[in-house]
Amino acid sequence: MKTKVLLSIVMIMAVATMSFAQEDTMRTLFNKPNTPVDHGGYLAFTFGYTQIDNQDAVNLGGRIGWLINHRFTLGLAGYGYYNNLHKTKNSAPHEYAISGGYGGLFIEPIVKPFAPVHVSFPVIFGVGGAAATKKDIWEDNYDNNYNYDSDVYLVFEPGVDVEFNILKYFRLAVGASYRLTNGVNLEYQYYNGAVPQTQIVSKDALDSFTVNMSLKFGMF
Repeated sequence: MKTKVLLSIVMIMAVATMSFAQEDTMRTLFNKPNTPVDHGGYLAFTFGYTQIDNQDAVNLGGRIGWLINHRFTLGLAGYGYYNNLHKTKNSAPHEYAISGGYGGLFIEPIVKPFAPVHVSFPVIFGVGGAAATKKDIWEDNYDNNYNYDSDVYLVFEPGVDVEFNILKYFRLAVGASYRLTNGVNLEYQYYNGAVPQTQIVSKDALDSFTVNMSLKFGMF
């Protein structure tokens, strides 16, 4: 058992050593490194597929970040989503759609950024809002008998991206993430004839995996 633990520690240290460039000179607590810190940044446009309330949905948005020493990004991210991909006319009264968005702070460690293909680990901490609406609202069949409920939630979304250095100022990334929220409180109210009805939306309706593609433009 001790041998396995030791081998695991050695492997982790080896990966860490390979992932980050090492300086040739010794550094102490009181001297400055010989090489200055490089600063850059990028703007990314992201297109994704996810599920909202167990229905297919699109997730669109972007990120803007400050890139530090090519290996760590700090910035802001924002996304919008909707699961009403099938805009059916005259949908049943009980059918509803969910749309909304979220955004906040994001961090992104990057491993081996100068390699043509490498990985990064974007993580988002933020807040969002969601609404449950009549499914055929897009057909302008607005009816005051329907209640359009909304709620605010906190979100945490860790992910992993595989990045391709296409050009000096352009990168393409494909990846996946998992959106985790503190739950939503949504009630969709409708009329079945003259009788009011209520459907309770699942609290974890927004918790789901997302697969995405990002176009990144900037100074890397």
